[in-house]
Amino acid sequence: MFHRIKNLFGGQKLARQKQRLSKPEYAYLFDTPLSKVPHEWVSLDLEMTGLNAKQDYILSVGAVGVRKESNGFVIDTDSALSLVCRPPVMPTHDTIVIHGLRPIDVDNGLSYDEMLTQLLPMLKNRPIIGFCVDMDMAFLNAIAKPFLGVELANKLVDVSRLYQQNQHRHDPSQVGQLPHLNQLLEEYQIPRLPAHNALNDAIMTAMLFTHLMKS
Repeated sequence: MFHRIKNLFGGQKLARQKQRLSKPEYAYLFDTPLSKVPHEWVSLDLEMTGLNAKQDYILSVGAVGVRKESNGFVIDTDSALSLVCRPPVMPTHDTIVIHGLRPIDVDNGLSYDEMLTQLLPMLKNRPIIGFCVDMDMAFLNAIAKPFLGVELANKLVDVSRLYQQNQHRHDPSQVGQLPHLNQLLEEYQIPRLPAHNALNDAIMTAMLFTHLMKS
């Protein structure tokens, strides 16, 4: 009964958001999922000028689809997105050292509206996988809301919390600080791609997600 009530109110919330859309062509973002158990996800990662969504900006976006098939999980790198954006404020030297994106790189990047027109059709109404995904979504919604009139409603899957849930399920005493991405990559023997590249991070997060789902 609880799940039916939850699904009912979830559907009503999606319907209200769909009504407030300023761009009706994106109504599919707020469609109620056909299945309660998802079979498709999108792994997402952003590189930003800082960690404060109110004063920092997105520099690049990486996204890759994940789907469950009868013989396991597939990470669809063929249709992955790697987008460099043009922020209103150029990155500083301190952040360039981290992500490697220079003013000349982002100056030729996409506007945020152009980036969203490529990213949103990939996201659709699929759950979004990420590492500390709440932060990425805060940045994404900061530009999605002015573009759409409403924030995105995709369900979120944080792999660090998924890992912690798995640990607690196997051993209830195993509850502690959320692990760093590199720790989990090493534990599951996932190859390390060059860091601080949005698409590489999205792919590594997707690989980690599939390992956690199998366990």
